[in-house]
Amino acid sequence: MTNPTNTFLHSLSVIAQHNEHRYGVVFDGDVDWQNSAVVAFLQELHTTNIFQIGGTPFEGVIYAPVKKGQQLLGRECQVLVCDFRVQFDANGFSAALGSLVGGGLLLVLPPKVDDSTDSESFGQRWLKFHFDKLISVSQHNEAGDVALATHALPQKQNVNNGLDKFAQQSTAVELVKKVVSGHRKRPLILTADRGRGKSSALGIAAAQLLVERTGFNIIVSAPSVKAVEPVFSHARQGLGVCDVVDATHIRHQGGSLRFVAPDDILKSKPDCDLLLVDEAAAIPIPMLKSMVSLYHRMVFSTTVHGYEGSGRGFAIKFESWLSKHRPGWKGFKLEQPIRWNNNDPLEGWLFDCFLLGRHASLSDSTTHQLDDFSDQTINQLNLVELSKAECLANPETLQQCFSLLVDAHYQTSPNDLMQFLNNPAIHMYAVWQQDLCLGCMLVTEEGGLDSALITQIQLGKRRPQGHLAPVLLANQLGCTEAATSRCLRVMRIAVSTRHQGFGIGRWMLAQLSRQITQVDYLATSFGASSELISFWRGSEFEAVHIGHQRDQASGCHSVLMVKALNSSSQCWIKQILHHFECNYCFLVSGSLFSLETDMVRALLPKSAEPLNDREVQLMRNYVDGGNSYDSISFSVLKLILFSHRGRAGLQGTVSKAFRFTLSDLLIAKVVQQKPWATCVVQFNFAGRKQAELQFRKDVDALLSNLHCK
Repeated sequence: MTNPTNTFLHSLSVIAQHNEHRYGVVFDGDVDWQNSAVVAFLQELHTTNIFQIGGTPFEGVIYAPVKKGQQLLGRECQVLVCDFRVQFDANGFSAALGSLVGGGLLLVLPPKVDDSTDSESFGQRWLKFHFDKLISVSQHNEAGDVALATHALPQKQNVNNGLDKFAQQSTAVELVKKVVSGHRKRPLILTADRGRGKSSALGIAAAQLLVERTGFNIIVSAPSVKAVEPVFSHARQGLGVCDVVDATHIRHQGGSLRFVAPDDILKSKPDCDLLLVDEAAAIPIPMLKSMVSLYHRMVFSTTVHGYEGSGRGFAIKFESWLSKHRPGWKGFKLEQPIRWNNNDPLEGWLFDCFLLGRHASLSDSTTHQLDDFSDQTINQLNLVELSKAECLANPETLQQCFSLLVDAHYQTSPNDLMQFLNNPAIHMYAVWQQDLCLGCMLVTEEGGLDSALITQIQLGKRRPQGHLAPVLLANQLGCTEAATSRCLRVMRIAVSTRHQGFGIGRWMLAQLSRQITQVDYLATSFGASSELISFWRGSEFEAVHIGHQRDQASGCHSVLMVKALNSSSQCWIKQILHHFECNYCFLVSGSLFSLETDMVRALLPKSAEPLNDREVQLMRNYVDGGNSYDSISFSVLKLILFSHRGRAGLQGTVSKAFRFTLSDLLIAKVVQQKPWATCVVQFNFAGRKQAELQFRKDVDALLSNLHCK
């Protein structure tokens, strides 16, 4: 007897291949029925390109764990089986879905509802709502579901219409090559949604350049080696015969294509004829700016949607900076899909399910509101908490908030949405002007830990999840009070791009501080830049810890900042702040030696010892060439810290904002204690004599602001 589900799946597969579209089918039933339905279909397929994530692997599939869907990137399949009956991971799912090509089918074994509870979690309800939008086949109504699905089968379409699917990719390849043959200092930015062949274009262009130019050297960089696998794969295909040193290093005709991590590029400054930066939105903008200053022939590419990171916030901030410093830069967006045809059902469904699509009103209907926006307007706004029930009832509300988060934070991913819906400790606050979301925050409850657990944390034996700030403060700073106290950590904060610059972000944090009750302190942890440090300090947050290792994703050192909300927390925060400031200059000349100069400046302690007359006179003698650097080095450090504080000292008063006179050379030589030889190279001096001459001038500039009474 013919299996109706199997017959339907084969019919759907024929239509999918004709339309070059992808379709999803959800199997609702007991485990045995689900398994037999999938096995029956897979056994009759004439393809070995079957991938699976999650569950126990079916026979003949290429398998990846549910959280490791990224392992399938750069490869293609005709059928993707997703077994979510035990565990679901949104990031792994969205990544794996990118490997399913047009003409393929997605087979979903959905999460099981926990019968021991009276109701599903908000996350389960959200997933069920969206999985129900796919084609559904149920064990309990198999014949009816199949008949209904067969009747609603998508129509075969005229898919070609003379369209060259690779035309835009070919244009991108030529634009990459034009960066090499054209004028210097004219970077190219490629943007695309997933499946448009962006990374492939980089690999194809690299291969052609290596063939056409003997001894041509190309460096490709990205947040991770995994991200550039398609680049090297297409480069090897284009070259045919080449010397493959390893997975990320190819040699050809005396030239090479090799991977170098972003932080290594800035440290070692390797020579190359072309620098390709893939998934640039996931690299901090300060690092990208430094690359631009070092290399004159560059291509940046980034994904606009998806788990890789958002290219929209990147485009707004980085492209505006490029327009000032590299006005000849070019941009090109690849819109034509290569892996599937236009209007692919699963692409639209994925964007809808995980809120990856851009909300039109964020860009189209706000301009007229900006003319009337002012401080008075801000005072008329309200910060409101959005309940999860409200978000499920009004997905439009949730869509607007997550659109802002995806724009603002390259690390915002599909898992963040599911975490918000599933975790009762995570809350969302937003500010609205009529029906438009101007800004939002994701915050999470932490702390309130018992003494026995805190002891285990301080001994390094326990690290409970969901308590990032209290655990770090208790373990690294020995602060028991931080773990017993109640903390609210700001995980994400975002403001509509068109409404930035009006102080909405700081206003939201101020309102949050006033509204929350039974919370002792606020905290936030992020991959730090000088701009972010300045923002949080402007909202009365103090830096109390900096990570010694750079974050693998951001390439930045993570910084933890806190804000006291009552007198009790104010007391212990003052103590750990003093501890941080006392250790800071020691750290930046030791384990944090490679910290960027602007970051060193941004985190300079606010406390400072006053200078006495003898120290001031000694520094003036040095400026005039009278004594050595070593005789005044510690006094200059005191002068820098005193100047940065910007307040009256024991021996004088400050006539202007000192922090604007703290040169990079002063920071590097005195605070970071870099050798003269290092400073000569870093600041392009001819030698130590020229470097020290400039150093004396910088010290003189600080002293000139010090008017002794």
